[in-house]
Amino acid sequence: MQNHQNRQLVIQRILQAIHTHQKVLVVVSAMGRRGKPYATDTLLDLLPFTENSIETDLLSACGELISSSVLSMELKANGVSSTLLYGRNAGIITNDNCGNALIKKVDLSSVYQAFENFQCIIVPGFQGVSESTHNFTTLGRGGSDLSAVVYGYHLNADMVEFYKDVPGIMTADPFTSKHAELIPFMSYEELQEKIDEPVEVIQKRAATFAALHQVRLHIRSLYKDSEGTFVSN
Repeated sequence: MQNHQNRQLVIQRILQAIHTHQKVLVVVSAMGRRGKPYATDTLLDLLPFTENSIETDLLSACGELISSSVLSMELKANGVSSTLLYGRNAGIITNDNCGNALIKKVDLSSVYQAFENFQCIIVPGFQGVSESTHNFTTLGRGGSDLSAVVYGYHLNADMVEFYKDVPGIMTADPFTSKHAELIPFMSYEELQEKIDEPVEVIQKRAATFAALHQVRLHIRSLYKDSEGTFVSN
Protein backbone atom coordinates (compact mmCIF):
# COMPACT_ATOMS: atom_id res chain seq x y z
CA MET A 1 0.00 0.00 0.00
CA GLN A 2 3.01 2.32 0.35
CA ASN A 3 2.96 3.78 -3.18
CA HIS A 4 0.74 4.20 -6.23
CA GLN A 5 2.44 1.36 -8.11
CA ASN A 6 1.78 -1.13 -5.32
CA ARG A 7 -1.81 0.02 -4.99
CA GLN A 8 -2.33 -0.61 -8.69
CA LEU A 9 -1.26 -4.20 -8.07
CA VAL A 10 -3.75 -4.36 -5.20
CA ILE A 11 -6.50 -3.07 -7.49
CA GLN A 12 -5.64 -5.74 -10.08
CA ARG A 13 -5.96 -8.40 -7.37
CA ILE A 14 -9.30 -6.97 -6.29
CA LEU A 15 -10.60 -7.01 -9.87
CA GLN A 16 -9.52 -10.65 -10.23
CA ALA A 17 -11.30 -11.52 -6.98
CA ILE A 18 -14.49 -9.75 -8.05
CA HIS A 19 -14.41 -11.64 -11.35
CA THR A 20 -14.10 -14.95 -9.46
CA HIS A 21 -16.27 -14.35 -6.40
CA GLN A 22 -18.57 -11.43 -7.38
CA LYS A 23 -18.51 -9.97 -3.84
CA VAL A 24 -15.22 -9.12 -2.09
CA LEU A 25 -14.35 -7.59 1.27
CA VAL A 26 -10.85 -6.08 1.38
CA VAL A 27 -9.04 -5.58 4.70
CA VAL A 28 -6.37 -2.90 4.42
CA SER A 29 -3.16 -2.43 6.40
CA ALA A 30 -1.23 0.78 7.00
CA MET A 31 1.25 2.13 4.45
CA GLY A 32 4.81 0.89 4.91
CA ARG A 33 7.04 0.50 7.96
CA ARG A 34 8.65 2.87 10.45
CA GLY A 35 10.11 5.88 8.66
CA LYS A 36 7.50 5.84 5.91
CA PRO A 37 4.79 8.50 6.15
CA TYR A 38 1.55 7.17 7.68
CA ALA A 39 3.12 3.89 8.89
CA THR A 40 1.82 3.04 12.35
CA ASP A 41 5.25 3.16 14.00
CA THR A 42 5.99 6.50 12.33
CA LEU A 43 2.76 7.94 13.71
CA LEU A 44 3.48 6.58 17.18
CA ASP A 45 6.91 8.25 17.09
CA LEU A 46 5.02 11.55 17.33
CA LEU A 47 3.99 10.75 20.91
CA PRO A 48 6.16 11.51 23.96
CA PHE A 49 5.56 7.98 25.23
CA THR A 50 3.69 4.99 23.80
CA GLU A 51 2.19 3.09 26.70
CA ASN A 52 -1.12 1.60 25.57
CA SER A 53 -3.86 4.20 25.97
CA ILE A 54 -6.86 5.75 24.25
CA GLU A 55 -4.45 8.15 22.53
CA THR A 56 -2.10 5.46 21.20
CA ASP A 57 -4.98 3.37 19.86
CA LEU A 58 -6.57 6.36 18.16
CA LEU A 59 -3.29 7.36 16.52
CA SER A 60 -2.45 3.76 15.62
CA ALA A 61 -5.82 3.36 13.89
CA CYS A 62 -5.06 6.31 11.60
CA GLY A 63 -2.61 4.38 9.40
CA GLU A 64 -5.25 1.90 8.26
CA LEU A 65 -7.88 4.63 7.93
CA ILE A 66 -5.59 6.60 5.60
CA SER A 67 -4.79 3.52 3.50
CA SER A 68 -8.45 2.58 3.26
CA SER A 69 -9.47 6.07 2.20
CA VAL A 70 -6.80 6.25 -0.51
CA LEU A 71 -7.53 2.77 -1.87
CA SER A 72 -11.29 3.40 -1.86
CA MET A 73 -10.89 6.57 -3.91
CA GLU A 74 -8.50 4.89 -6.35
CA LEU A 75 -10.95 2.02 -6.84
CA LYS A 76 -13.70 4.49 -7.64
CA ALA A 77 -11.37 6.28 -10.06
CA ASN A 78 -10.89 2.91 -11.79
CA GLY A 79 -14.65 2.40 -12.07
CA VAL A 80 -14.85 -0.34 -9.43
CA SER A 81 -18.17 -0.64 -7.59
CA SER A 82 -16.89 -0.12 -4.04
CA THR A 83 -17.46 1.62 -0.72
CA LEU A 84 -15.62 2.18 2.56
CA LEU A 85 -16.81 1.12 6.02
CA TYR A 86 -15.00 1.99 9.25
CA GLY A 87 -15.58 2.37 12.97
CA ARG A 88 -18.86 0.97 14.22
CA ASN A 89 -20.06 0.33 10.65
CA ALA A 90 -17.16 -2.07 10.09
CA GLY A 91 -18.67 -4.29 12.75
CA ILE A 92 -15.72 -5.34 14.95
CA ILE A 93 -16.79 -4.74 18.56
CA THR A 94 -14.16 -5.17 21.28
CA ASN A 95 -13.45 -4.77 24.97
CA ASP A 96 -11.46 -1.79 26.31
CA ASN A 97 -7.96 -3.34 26.22
CA CYS A 98 -5.96 -0.66 24.44
CA GLY A 99 -3.23 -2.04 22.20
CA ASN A 100 -4.40 -5.64 22.29
CA ALA A 101 -8.20 -5.62 22.38
CA LEU A 102 -10.27 -8.78 22.43
CA ILE A 103 -13.15 -9.12 19.98
CA LYS A 104 -16.43 -9.48 21.87
CA LYS A 105 -18.83 -9.65 18.94
CA VAL A 106 -19.10 -9.01 15.22
CA ASP A 107 -22.04 -7.08 13.78
CA LEU A 108 -21.97 -7.22 9.97
CA SER A 109 -25.38 -5.66 9.35
CA SER A 110 -23.77 -2.63 7.64
CA VAL A 111 -21.53 -4.92 5.59
CA TYR A 112 -24.46 -6.97 4.29
CA GLN A 113 -26.38 -3.81 3.51
CA ALA A 114 -23.41 -2.40 1.59
CA PHE A 115 -23.07 -5.63 -0.42
CA GLU A 116 -26.57 -5.00 -1.78
CA ASN A 117 -25.20 -2.01 -3.68
CA PHE A 118 -21.47 -2.62 -4.11
CA GLN A 119 -19.26 -5.48 -5.28
CA CYS A 120 -16.31 -4.47 -3.12
CA ILE A 121 -16.18 -3.25 0.47
CA ILE A 122 -13.01 -1.72 1.93
CA VAL A 123 -12.46 -1.91 5.69
CA PRO A 124 -9.43 -0.80 7.72
CA GLY A 125 -7.79 -3.71 9.48
CA PHE A 126 -6.14 -3.90 12.91
CA GLN A 127 -8.94 -2.08 14.71
CA GLY A 128 -12.34 -2.25 16.27
CA VAL A 129 -14.60 -0.12 18.44
CA SER A 130 -15.03 -0.54 22.18
CA GLU A 131 -18.48 -1.81 23.13
CA SER A 132 -18.62 0.38 26.24
CA THR A 133 -16.79 3.60 25.27
CA HIS A 134 -17.16 3.52 21.45
CA ASN A 135 -13.48 4.51 21.17
CA PHE A 136 -11.20 3.02 18.56
CA THR A 137 -9.25 0.00 19.81
CA THR A 138 -6.45 -1.97 18.14
CA LEU A 139 -5.93 -5.74 17.87
CA GLY A 140 -2.19 -6.04 18.46
CA ARG A 141 0.73 -5.87 16.05
CA GLY A 142 -0.23 -7.57 12.80
CA GLY A 143 -3.88 -7.23 13.77
CA SER A 144 -5.04 -6.70 10.18
CA ASP A 145 -4.44 -10.44 9.70
CA LEU A 146 -6.84 -11.17 12.55
CA SER A 147 -9.38 -8.74 11.09
CA ALA A 148 -9.29 -10.58 7.76
CA VAL A 149 -9.77 -14.03 9.29
CA VAL A 150 -12.61 -12.84 11.54
CA TYR A 151 -14.43 -11.27 8.58
CA GLY A 152 -13.84 -14.39 6.50
CA TYR A 153 -15.35 -16.61 9.17
CA HIS A 154 -18.41 -14.46 9.83
CA LEU A 155 -19.07 -13.97 6.11
CA ASN A 156 -18.69 -17.69 5.38
CA ALA A 157 -16.04 -16.80 2.80
CA ASP A 158 -14.70 -19.49 0.48
CA MET A 159 -11.19 -18.51 1.51
CA VAL A 160 -9.23 -15.65 3.05
CA GLU A 161 -6.39 -14.47 0.83
CA PHE A 162 -3.37 -12.66 2.25
CA TYR A 163 -1.16 -10.67 -0.12
CA LYS A 164 2.31 -10.31 1.35
CA ASP A 165 5.82 -9.28 0.29
CA VAL A 166 6.91 -12.95 0.38
CA PRO A 167 5.79 -15.82 -1.93
CA GLY A 168 4.02 -17.61 0.93
CA ILE A 169 5.13 -19.67 3.92
CA MET A 170 8.77 -20.62 3.36
CA THR A 171 11.07 -23.23 4.87
CA ALA A 172 13.36 -20.36 5.98
CA ASP A 173 13.47 -16.57 5.96
CA PRO A 174 13.57 -15.70 2.22
CA PHE A 175 15.31 -12.40 2.96
CA THR A 176 18.29 -14.04 4.68
CA SER A 177 18.46 -17.58 3.26
CA LYS A 178 19.29 -18.57 -0.31
CA HIS A 179 17.78 -22.00 0.31
CA ALA A 180 14.30 -20.95 1.40
CA GLU A 181 11.62 -22.96 -0.42
CA LEU A 182 7.89 -22.43 -0.66
CA ILE A 183 5.61 -24.73 1.35
CA PRO A 184 2.57 -25.11 -0.94
CA PHE A 185 0.21 -26.76 1.57
CA MET A 186 0.06 -26.66 5.36
CA SER A 187 -2.31 -27.76 8.09
CA TYR A 188 -3.44 -25.29 10.73
CA GLU A 189 -1.20 -27.03 13.26
CA GLU A 190 1.84 -26.74 10.99
CA LEU A 191 1.15 -23.05 10.46
CA GLN A 192 0.98 -22.40 14.18
CA GLU A 193 4.25 -24.25 14.71
CA LYS A 194 5.86 -22.21 11.93
CA ILE A 195 4.71 -18.94 13.49
CA ASP A 196 6.63 -19.82 16.67
CA GLU A 197 9.80 -19.44 14.60
CA PRO A 198 11.40 -15.98 14.17
CA VAL A 199 9.61 -15.22 10.89
CA GLU A 200 5.92 -14.47 11.52
CA VAL A 201 4.21 -14.25 8.13
CA ILE A 202 0.77 -13.82 9.66
CA GLN A 203 -0.24 -12.83 13.17
CA LYS A 204 -0.36 -15.70 15.66
CA ARG A 205 -3.82 -14.70 16.91
CA ALA A 206 -5.06 -14.85 13.31
CA ALA A 207 -3.61 -18.33 12.80
CA THR A 208 -5.14 -19.53 16.07
CA PHE A 209 -8.57 -18.15 15.13
CA ALA A 210 -8.35 -19.76 11.68
CA ALA A 211 -7.51 -23.14 13.23
CA LEU A 212 -10.30 -22.90 15.79
CA HIS A 213 -12.94 -22.01 13.20
CA GLN A 214 -11.54 -23.92 10.20
CA VAL A 215 -11.12 -20.83 8.02
CA ARG A 216 -9.24 -21.70 4.83
CA LEU A 217 -6.28 -19.42 4.16
CA HIS A 218 -4.27 -18.59 1.05
CA ILE A 219 -1.00 -16.75 1.69
CA ARG A 220 0.62 -15.44 -1.47
CA SER A 221 2.74 -12.72 -3.03
CA LEU A 222 1.32 -9.39 -4.12
CA TYR A 223 4.02 -9.10 -6.77
CA LYS A 224 4.00 -12.55 -8.42
CA ASP A 225 1.22 -14.77 -9.77
CA SER A 226 2.58 -17.83 -7.95
CA GLU A 227 0.21 -20.09 -6.07
CA GLY A 228 1.59 -19.36 -2.60
CA THR A 229 0.64 -21.44 0.44
CA PHE A 230 -2.79 -22.93 1.15
CA VAL A 231 -3.69 -23.63 4.77
CA SER A 232 -6.53 -25.99 5.70
CA ASN A 233 -7.10 -29.48 7.04
